[in-house]
Amino acid sequence: MPLTRRNLLAGIAASLPLSVYGAGIERPPARAGRVVPPAGFEQIFAQSGLGQKSGCVLLDLESGQVAERHNPDLARPPASVVKAVTALYAQAKLGSGHRFNTDLVATGPISEGTLQGDLYLVGGGDPQLDADGLNRLAIAARAAGLRRMTGRFYVVGNALPLIERIDRDQPVQAGYNPAIAGINLNYNRIFFEWKRRSGQYSTSLEARAAKVRPAVRCASMSISERVAPIYSYARSGGVERWSVARAALGNGGGRWLPVRDPAAYAADVFQTLAGMQGITLPLGAQSERLVRGTVVARLQSDPLDKLLAGMLRYSTNLTAEVLGLSATRAAAGGTASLRASAQSMGRWVAQQVPGSSPGFFNHSGLTDKSRISAQEMVRFLAMPGAQSGLAGILHEVELQNPRGDGVEIPGVKVLAKSGTLNFTRGLAGYIMKNNAPRYAFAIFAADMAARRAALPSEERPAGASRWRGVARAQEKALVYRWASAL
Repeated sequence: MPLTRRNLLAGIAASLPLSVYGAGIERPPARAGRVVPPAGFEQIFAQSGLGQKSGCVLLDLESGQVAERHNPDLARPPASVVKAVTALYAQAKLGSGHRFNTDLVATGPISEGTLQGDLYLVGGGDPQLDADGLNRLAIAARAAGLRRMTGRFYVVGNALPLIERIDRDQPVQAGYNPAIAGINLNYNRIFFEWKRRSGQYSTSLEARAAKVRPAVRCASMSISERVAPIYSYARSGGVERWSVARAALGNGGGRWLPVRDPAAYAADVFQTLAGMQGITLPLGAQSERLVRGTVVARLQSDPLDKLLAGMLRYSTNLTAEVLGLSATRAAAGGTASLRASAQSMGRWVAQQVPGSSPGFFNHSGLTDKSRISAQEMVRFLAMPGAQSGLAGILHEVELQNPRGDGVEIPGVKVLAKSGTLNFTRGLAGYIMKNNAPRYAFAIFAADMAARRAALPSEERPAGASRWRGVARAQEKALVYRWASAL
């Protein structure tokens, strides 16, 4: 008898003794030698050794029955899996066609190349704004006749509250932990590059994009003879001052560093790009208000659904936080902190799924303080609105058999969002049959003691990579087992 959804449910319901293939599950027929027998449910946790630290639920969407579960109410940090919740929250509060604007506004006329007034760069929170986009604004300003000005140049970044970092427990140099504001450039990151020649290092800091690479003046880098920490950061005189340990540099390389003052960063880069277009601007200043004026040029982001697809595929933390904060602002008129906005999202989830009470601290999952259980996550995914809202934007996950080989099961695919922190791993989404969701699932695992033992300055603490590999193998075995039932 082949493995089917009905056999899987019947076997679990009857509580049959475990066999090598699981509770009441028979070996499926091999397909072109690529599909091999899935491991038994409890066998998977025994092999990983993470059973007490893990929770999972598989829900049959047609019957509404839980097909398999393990510690279903164990609340774990969801890591980036929470971005799936943020995506639906943003859809509900902003609408799938929502776009973000970045405007260049003049408060006076442009006559013979001179702006008789002030110039404002006004951020609308756009999470995908990059230096190429600012360059297009500079080109448009030149086309409008701007060459110089009599007034001042301002940047307005108060469309969202300034949050200097997503999570204060991350390493200072983590580029995935930038500031969030109403104007966000290059995901609020600067590219640091170093090269070694004749024993000497040259360094550069750039607002690097696909077409332009303007140098920045709002940040500096020095090389220190110390051994640790590898990076240090301070801010003084309006400059973000970095230093790096010489011993860590090797012969050359590059990495993204976070920006803590997004408005100053955007002002610096736009002044440089405008100069490249023959436009002379004074140093930019920050302003909390915008005087009425004429829009000289405007950039629009992609529509929300395209932003969400990119956020889920590449797991961009800044995009998730911007969308979550913007959704809360649209629903409640604003918020002062990520925690308050995340709590609003949690209350929204509880309204959609009565009886659930997730605890969110931000919208990206970049924290180990947030909590949700596999049961709560699956009930959320099972909502009809969740299925329709996520099915088109979740990323497809490769199926792998116990040998680690990629497997194709005809008509079956998995759409899911993963999440990873050191000693924390999650995966949640849908197992599809003929492009229709048939199962919703969630898998969470975390070793909180190991996380607490790791130093905050360590990006890759000892043992974290091996632990992640074990947790991912457990995930793959569970998903392969469930997909083989279709």
